[in-house]
Amino acid sequence: MIQFRKLIVPVGFLLGAVLIAGWLRATKSDSPASPIAERVWTVDTMPAVISDFQPELHLFAEIVAGRATNLRALVAGTVESVGTNFANGGVVEKGEVLLTMDPFFRDRDLMEQRALLREATARLEELTAREEIEGLLLFEDHTQLEISQNDLARYKELVGEAVSERKFDEARLAASRANTQVLLREQQLAALNAQIDQQTAVIDKLSAAVERALRNREDTQMRAPFTGYLADIALNEGMHLSAGDPVARLIDSGRLEARIFLSNAQFASAFSNSSFPKTAVVNWKTGGEIRIFGATVERLESEVDPTLGGVHVYARLNPNMASTALRPGVIVEVVLLDRVYEEVMRFPQEVLHGKTTVYAVVDGRLEERNVNLVGRDGDWVLLKGALVEGEHIVLTRFMEIGPGVAVTVFQ
Repeated sequence: MIQFRKLIVPVGFLLGAVLIAGWLRATKSDSPASPIAERVWTVDTMPAVISDFQPELHLFAEIVAGRATNLRALVAGTVESVGTNFANGGVVEKGEVLLTMDPFFRDRDLMEQRALLREATARLEELTAREEIEGLLLFEDHTQLEISQNDLARYKELVGEAVSERKFDEARLAASRANTQVLLREQQLAALNAQIDQQTAVIDKLSAAVERALRNREDTQMRAPFTGYLADIALNEGMHLSAGDPVARLIDSGRLEARIFLSNAQFASAFSNSSFPKTAVVNWKTGGEIRIFGATVERLESEVDPTLGGVHVYARLNPNMASTALRPGVIVEVVLLDRVYEEVMRFPQEVLHGKTTVYAVVDGRLEERNVNLVGRDGDWVLLKGALVEGEHIVLTRFMEIGPGVAVTVFQ
């Protein structure tokens, strides 16, 4: 009985399974399974527009001094006073007195040189007067010599007849003495002329000394060589300065420049079809305000560092800076016009997949287009390639993007 029960239980399970399978087959539907629906992606697009375009280069630059000079003491002395605007950041006009040094020693030196010059001039006048007198005496000596020589010639023809030998000898002696007197007078006059020349040289030397002393006296007052503002003040009233000691640095307020770094590609692009000068705009952001200055790119840095991968150019700001707080060291934005790109299409940079692919929407599906990246305009790209003007180019990025993908354009 027990063995019979062991046999009937498995048979029952098997029979139940067969009945259930039969029921499932009987109740199975004969209709085919529904296909999985294709996903349609909603995308943003932008129409392709072909045109010429000139981008703007937005660059950072540092304001530097286009002209500056280090002022140094021209003479030694004690600083007696300084000008009203003599302070760091003080704006001064051309010719304005910056400082005055004690002029005592310069005044004394000037007086001494002038006194020596007056003395030398008086000595020259004395020698000149003597020269004039000696010249008159020489003329008389020549006249006397001529008379004596005429007498000697006449007596020589009459000697032995109307003139005695004694008279002839006296005439010959008189002529000899007259000639000697002329020679002596000429020697004295020559010596006197040499003294005059020497004294003239002394006067020239003393005149130069007076001019030098006068310049030193004037140099006790330092004046601004051009309009600008002061920096690096290195003295106070009462300080003693030696000639050549630093005083201050003067920066020309009308000659400020923006020092701009351009990569090799940016330089080649911006200056491919133009040379200096080139118009630029300088934007200075101060808090919530933006001050705009006109500028002109005038020059390239004299030496190019090959390790930088670019060059520095200098844009001179229009000369109206004196009334502003713009100073060297300020960081500004400079806007330069790039070259003109002909027949290009401008899109946001997310339109580009890889380096050469964009997707166009054609009859609700994506088609691949090959393009070339020819330039940039900030976050936008300039493209050329197999695009038809007016067709919609996909801006939306998603993992499954590719040729043939079904899309609908976001309205």
